[in-house]
Amino acid sequence: MKKNSKIILFALTVISIILVVSIVVSASPNGNFSFLYKVFGTPVTIVQNGFRKAADGISGWFRYVFSYGSVQKEMAELRDNNAEIPLLEDENQRLRLENDELRSLLGLREYSEDYRLTAASIIAEDVTDWFNTFTIDKGTAQGVKSGMAVIAPEGLVGVVTEDGINSSKLVTVVDEDNEFMCRISRTNELVRVKGVSRENNAYELRVDRIPTTAKVFVGDRIVTAESGGAYPAGIMVGTVKSVTVDGDTGIVTAIVEPAVDLGLLGKVYVMVPVGEEG
Repeated sequence: MKKNSKIILFALTVISIILVVSIVVSASPNGNFSFLYKVFGTPVTIVQNGFRKAADGISGWFRYVFSYGSVQKEMAELRDNNAEIPLLEDENQRLRLENDELRSLLGLREYSEDYRLTAASIIAEDVTDWFNTFTIDKGTAQGVKSGMAVIAPEGLVGVVTEDGINSSKLVTVVDEDNEFMCRISRTNELVRVKGVSRENNAYELRVDRIPTTAKVFVGDRIVTAESGGAYPAGIMVGTVKSVTVDGDTGIVTAIVEPAVDLGLLGKVYVMVPVGEEG
């Protein structure tokens, strides 16, 4: 080792010893060696603060490194939760719609205590007719048979005319070959209702055999009558929208708008008699 290097090393050693001794003996600023504290305390404090800040920085870096994985996991969970929000909103909306539909169906219990309502979806329409026939995705395997009434929350849809194992065909009330007995809800008068097919593809019903003593008005509600047919009594059929009186014969007829909008129909309920379930 060169002579100059030895001198420098010796000087640094002496200074270090002096600093250590000064710190120890001047630990209390009010002691006899307070002048040493004033001389050496400030630079030593600066050095100590430097080491502390460096140590804090290193510690913080290690904390960041070790917590990074946890933070990434939490962020991924938040992203997943945010992505599920629209799905949950859609599900809630679907449940609200189903709940509203079931609430409507509760009104059917008055005349369907002896029936189980089997939900079915319309899977096909007869392209040769407008709203006259539909195919549904339920059949004999689910207890659905020919002659059973088909309804929607709003009212009567029609009757099952053909049944398969897992599908069936129904004819709606507006078919021109369909006729059945009903009552005017306001007066309880018995009338006959027939389907009407028109060239403009309008779907409606015609009421005839109205007693001469009966009074029919626009807005009257027409419901099914228990007359030995396929339909239980009390099912909403439609509302009278026009009344005509023949000037020569005095015969009164009325046109009824069906309660169910067949053009928007997607789901129906087959009234399966209790004991005939599949």
